[in-house]
Amino acid sequence: NLIATLRPFQAYIGAWAGGNKEEMVVAASMINSLRAAFAEGMDMFRYNWDAGVHRQTQTYDIRYDLGEDMRQWKQIGETIQNIGTPGEKRAYAAIDKVADFNNNPWVRYSTNAMGAGDALARTVIGRMEMRQRAVRQAIKDRVDLDDVTAIARKTEENFRKEIFKEGKDGKWVVHDKGAMMAGDEAAMTRNLEGAARAFDDLNEIPLLRAFFPFARTGVNALNLTFEHVPGLARTQRKFRDILSGDPERLAQWGIRPEDAANARAMAEGRLAMGKAIGTMTALWTLSGNMTGDYPYDKEGRDLWKLNNIPPYSIKVGDTWISYRNIEPFNTVA
Repeated sequence: NLIATLRPFQAYIGAWAGGNKEEMVVAASMINSLRAAFAEGMDMFRYNWDAGVHRQTQTYDIRYDLGEDMRQWKQIGETIQNIGTPGEKRAYAAIDKVADFNNNPWVRYSTNAMGAGDALARTVIGRMEMRQRAVRQAIKDRVDLDDVTAIARKTEENFRKEIFKEGKDGKWVVHDKGAMMAGDEAAMTRNLEGAARAFDDLNEIPLLRAFFPFARTGVNALNLTFEHVPGLARTQRKFRDILSGDPERLAQWGIRPEDAANARAMAEGRLAMGKAIGTMTALWTLSGNMTGDYPYDKEGRDLWKLNNIPPYSIKVGDTWISYRNIEPFNTVA
């Protein structure tokens, strides 16, 4: 959700650095839409949380239908109770206990939270994309740049069906390609490509599936980190495609030609943010106010612990604040 929320802020920084006033206005209007975006996003969070608690499939979980799977599993149980052998009945009863335990709301807490958080992030991104469409239309209609946000706020609902489609229980689900791919990036579930695609292929082999369950998350996190680091950013195909401005290359990422400037501004804003983090990291570290991992030697580790110096932390006043879990900036730092 941090990654999703930062998108228009990074686009604003990139547009400001490039002196592009029009794109600054577009990004500022998308920032202005965050309040309404989070209101709808939190509604989707609650809806998906409840779905997970009641063993129903969440909105963006397209790998399997948990509710239907459990319904079929219980039907199998009824058949076994009617015609099964005593051994089959005992076997089903044992596995049924495991299935019920695995789908207990308390056991599925983290899975439910991730699914609900995913729905929140994707809804926020979709709503920001609605606002961008409305702003683009206002600019196309030659509305004064000082007034486009007010106009876009009133007209953004006109673009809802371009970004969302109405799903189960009247909930709006993102279906625009660009917004979906941006959601995949935020959730770190984007399909792997190039050499890294081998991890996805290995994950399809039953005997190897247990060894590569989260490879996609790690590779995506690293790709996102690279997009914030000068030099490394150009190793990313998406970054190169955005900077090329080629409509065909942009279309692979769901980016329309009229939105190319916003995508470029975001890419440049990420680099600017990465440079700032790199500079601050160097200054804080040299002043003794930022730490990485514990020292390798036991004496050094013991000395840190004796002086209450935590790893991966920044010192603000007399308080150490951890940056360990702030993706992707922890890796940049």
